[in-house]
Amino acid sequence: MARYTRNIQGHAIELELIEVDPDEVKLDPTNPRVGFSIRQLDEAERNDGACTLLLTSQEDTEALRRSIVLSNGVQEPIYIRADGTVAEGNRRVVALRAAKEEFPNDSRFSRMPAWRIPAETGDSVIQDLLNEIHLGSVRGWAPYEKALQMRALVASGLIEDEVAERYRMTAREVRQQIAAVDMMDNLYFPMIEDRSDPEHRTKFSYFLEFYKNGRIVQHSESMPDLPRRFCRWIRDGHINTGVRVRRLPKVLDSKEATRLLDAVGFDAAEDYLERERPGEQVLYALIERARGRLADMTVTELVELSESEERQEILRSLQEETGRVLESLSLLRKAS
Repeated sequence: MARYTRNIQGHAIELELIEVDPDEVKLDPTNPRVGFSIRQLDEAERNDGACTLLLTSQEDTEALRRSIVLSNGVQEPIYIRADGTVAEGNRRVVALRAAKEEFPNDSRFSRMPAWRIPAETGDSVIQDLLNEIHLGSVRGWAPYEKALQMRALVASGLIEDEVAERYRMTAREVRQQIAAVDMMDNLYFPMIEDRSDPEHRTKFSYFLEFYKNGRIVQHSESMPDLPRRFCRWIRDGHINTGVRVRRLPKVLDSKEATRLLDAVGFDAAEDYLERERPGEQVLYALIERARGRLADMTVTELVELSESEERQEILRSLQEETGRVLESLSLLRKAS
């Protein structure tokens, strides 16, 4: 079989490409995709069966199974340790097991490619390998799981600057990621009934936006209970989009609007602000919606933009008008 040497943070690892039966490898209960839920179980229950059940229940696993069937098997190799434990690719293993069960006599689903990691490779080096695969690439773990990995790296002794340098981030961004996952684990999850529901972890972006937004952080300094209240607003559905998190500072500027957010919801808070400052609210709500939509542009939309001179002209005009307003603001401040 093929071999190749991969350099991981100065360590040369000679990987061997083999084929394995998905039923004969062992799933990793510490994998971030299932780690949080697994930790809720007793030690004796943290096994392959529990991992399989948790991964099978995740919506994207079923989509992966369908993709494997359409692709005539697993095409991208997983990574396994010398003892047969999956280091990377747990979800592909579970998806292929399901395909194998559905088509028991089909050889396409009886084996899968795997890079075998040498037995002498240390755990820290394997962890660095996984981090390069997941944190440093487009494909990988979900945002909440990536943040867990960053926190684990810092807890293992790396400083934030080292983590940032490895994964093309800033130290500030690393701190924000860790603060967001800490808020979820320490404040949000204790508030909810079913911590294992993966839907909750998809809300990680709200918590990250909390720490990325300087004005929200400023409000936290004068409102010590704001993080806990923020978690409650998310739990109760009062804040259910990233755009609402970004508009939260306007609500927090007003005691009455904040009270309405607490008691009724975000719409009631914004309705109050609109009545109090109708012109300002309409203008800045419109600007914020446009800003949020631009931030969420997909690669496909960017390609379409590159092919449309008319759309580019709209953006250039917006840029010019924004620059003009900011320049006028600067002159006004100097005059005062």
